[in-house]
Amino acid sequence: MIVVAIARRYAKALFSLADEQGQVEKWSSGLDALGRALASSPELRETLTSPLFDKDQRRGVVAALAQILELDETPSNFLLLLADRDRLAYLPAVIQTFRDLSDARLGRIRAKVRSAVPLSPDEAKRIAEKLAEARKVEVIVEASVDPSLLGGVVAQVGSLVYDGSVRSQLEELRRAMKH
Repeated sequence: MIVVAIARRYAKALFSLADEQGQVEKWSSGLDALGRALASSPELRETLTSPLFDKDQRRGVVAALAQILELDETPSNFLLLLADRDRLAYLPAVIQTFRDLSDARLGRIRAKVRSAVPLSPDEAKRIAEKLAEARKVEVIVEASVDPSLLGGVVAQVGSLVYDGSVRSQLEELRRAMKH
């Protein structure tokens, strides 16, 4: 709970600056790229949070990341501030909170879509369009593969779940045949 509160405070401060400068979309994009880098590299996460690395080393890694990801000066300085204050462990939660604030400001929602096989870009686009039509907002699809699904897709938008999986259709058919 403390992690969430601290991360929220930092994210709100950065979001306030982004909103003030009209950079919400751009900074959100850059931070999402950073989040993906952190998620895909346990070594990077370890480097940023381990006491085996001193502040200067962590600052160097953060500065290099900011440059590689072509982050603007303010988000880059923000990351350096987190490094200086030994708060890089909160970075994934800060990124998530910033993204949530950005989505709310930009009038969009995210849908977690699970499928038995990887979705093509066209399929993901069609799903996003259908969900946007139903929800009356822009929808960003975050697709993942779930081998436990026999086929079809399961989409979660907030607390609402659209289950178009073969398994649920077979279950529905089984229930209908019992009655």
